[in-house]
Amino acid sequence: MSAGARTRRLLGSGFGAGLLPIAPGTWGSLVVLVLMAALHGVSGWWGGLLPAEAEPGSHAVPLAWALAVAATWIVGVRLGNRAAADWGEEDPGAFVLDEFVGQGIALFPLLPVLPGPLPPLLALAAFLLFRIFDVLKPPPCRRLEALPGGLGIMADDLMAGVYAAVGVAVLRAAGL
Repeated sequence: MSAGARTRRLLGSGFGAGLLPIAPGTWGSLVVLVLMAALHGVSGWWGGLLPAEAEPGSHAVPLAWALAVAATWIVGVRLGNRAAADWGEEDPGAFVLDEFVGQGIALFPLLPVLPGPLPPLLALAAFLLFRIFDVLKPPPCRRLEALPGGLGIMADDLMAGVYAAVGVAVLRAAGL
């Protein structure tokens, strides 16, 4: 295997998260949730690595999160276009950048509470809802998965993330 293919596999597997033995997509999603919790904290448990103070009305955290998700999408599509050659299958289970994007989108409704700590029940709901929608693939997820190359690998998880984000927004609006 070439050095380029090894690098693409390392990146596509989320630096190895997708190489864990059982449920690689779940591990990929968990990496995103843990990263957000490490950065921002979890109410009642952990204060986070980033300062909790921000100017009222600041959009820096949501913008940074949206840019990170968008950049991961672009990289994921590009790496996904080479997935068949690099991994030997069209949509390899170990390729988890699609879960990174979907989970990142599922967490969008929590961005207004940032830079303060995440509400733990909503963070857990974002994780569980994304995993459920990613596995069940409600319409149009299954059709999006059939798109060619990296676009198909990434698009169904993006839609599952949108479904999960709507669910989290509804739970947040309901006062959870």
